[in-house]
Amino acid sequence: MGFTIKPICKNCGYTTNAISVGGGRLNHNTQCGAPALNTETNEIEEINLYDYKKTEIDKKKILYFFYRNVIVEKTNQKYIPYYNSKMFIDDSEVGQHHWSNKNYKKSKNFCPKCKSFNLDFNDGGIHFD
Repeated sequence: MGFTIKPICKNCGYTTNAISVGGGRLNHNTQCGAPALNTETNEIEEINLYDYKKTEIDKKKILYFFYRNVIVEKTNQKYIPYYNSKMFIDDSEVGQHHWSNKNYKKSKNFCPKCKSFNLDFNDGGIHFD
């Protein structure tokens, strides 16, 4: 079961369309929406966390005929998800939106327009299954 949030800055009025967090019953294995800062456009966008982090297996040659599998986790450097600790002020008084093991602060998030920590993630009013 997922839900939507609406980013709104209390300082400068910056806002975006509602962003889906999580996935529904039919697509939860392929879709896990999350808010993230696009560092190229300086906008908040919805990303699919399954596309953001990829696990790759790399075969490394150790000796002439021995190989070892090395698992490497790669992230898309274009995005910084809002569960990343540098994207909000950690304040235990601030509520959180939870999805799986990711937490998104309801307020004191980084606003890409005014560069302050006055962005709120308000409840978007839509819960989906």
